Amino acid sequence: MEMSAISQLTPIRTPSVNKPTPAEVSQEFSSFLSDAMSKVNQAQVESSNLADRFAAGEITDLHQLTVAGQKASVMLQMTMQVRNKMIESYQEIMRMSI
Repeated sequence: MEMSAISQLTPIRTPSVNKPTPAEVSQEFSSFLSDAMSKVNQAQVESSNLADRFAAGEITDLHQLTVAGQKASVMLQMTMQVRNKMIESYQEIMRMSI
């Protein structure tokens, strides 16, 4: 089996794209966080609704309830960790000297 030589690699040039302004980046980040928070809230509400339905006897599948509860719990824990890291980063930036 013979290996052919690798041809000369040419650098990839990114097309000249307008870089987003800080306001646009801030808006996108805000939108991302808002969407993430709404998904966490939705998971919490879904878990609560399933628990209510289980207590009323409408749902007999305990696995479904457990999975929804764990999913909501993990999402909330992740959100709290991201929040903590963001606060820590902000505090570190504020401690920087100019």
